Amino acid sequence: MIKAVLFDFAGTLFGRPTTRWLSPPHLSVLRAPAPYVARMNAAERAVWDARDLTPLANRSAYWTLFRLAGLTMPDSLFQRLHDPAYWLPYPDAASALAVARPLKVGVLSNISWDIRSVFSRESLSVDAFALSFEIGVSKPSARAFEAACVRLDVAPSECLYVGDDPVSDGAAVSAGLQFAQIATAPVGRREPVLLEALARHGIN
Repeated sequence: MIKAVLFDFAGTLFGRPTTRWLSPPHLSVLRAPAPYVARMNAAERAVWDARDLTPLANRSAYWTLFRLAGLTMPDSLFQRLHDPAYWLPYPDAASALAVARPLKVGVLSNISWDIRSVFSRESLSVDAFALSFEIGVSKPSARAFEAACVRLDVAPSECLYVGDDPVSDGAAVSAGLQFAQIATAPVGRREPVLLEALARHGIN
């Protein structure tokens, strides 16, 4: 029996606007970093894997990523990546959080900065946040999902995770949670997929 719903943050509840907020080459690298990650040496890859655990690791990881792509990372770009103003709720986010009640509701995110202010700005309330830079572990580790379940005081088998990444979010299944995968796109282009995802698991 599902007693709690955990949501991913980026690409699930919140996303980027369709208006251009960085150059097309930078955006292309962010959307498809794998070729450049593959060129990282062992030390750089270790920092990349830990990029959501500290702000310093995050800055270093993305500096290396863009360098390998032949791009620079000015301070203004890094600040945009972590600026609440550049994160907007998907139109179906509020209704999905409302429908998930009266179950417990939380957010588990690989993130190196505090996203609570983004939720406060939009008057969106959840019961608990499990942010990688605070819990010291990131998805797809089972420990991240377990930490989030502890914060909601539910067993993994009693929790549904909703996210867009089949690898990092899909690891919820290995941790014992149920998983609802959604398609994603920039804010303004994505279909209202969250309510359908919840309904597939009997939450409506």
